[in-house]
Amino acid sequence: MDYKEYLLNQSAINLAYIASKMWPTNKNAKSYLSTKLNDKGRPWTEKDNELAKKVINELGSELAALA
Repeated sequence: MDYKEYLLNQSAINLAYIASKMWPTNKNAKSYLSTKLNDKGRPWTEKDNELAKKVINELGSELAALA
């Protein structure tokens, strides 16, 4: 499963949080992510995949540190 598929099919992570971490300067990051995930005018790129991977891994590390 790639990161796009994961984000589309999961319900444990707030996508607004992921979007704001992927594009911190974009005020419409949540809409931008939704557009990309749903193939509505903006393609999902390898750079998006790398950003998603980085954010999800950082979140995982933060959660693991709580244990």
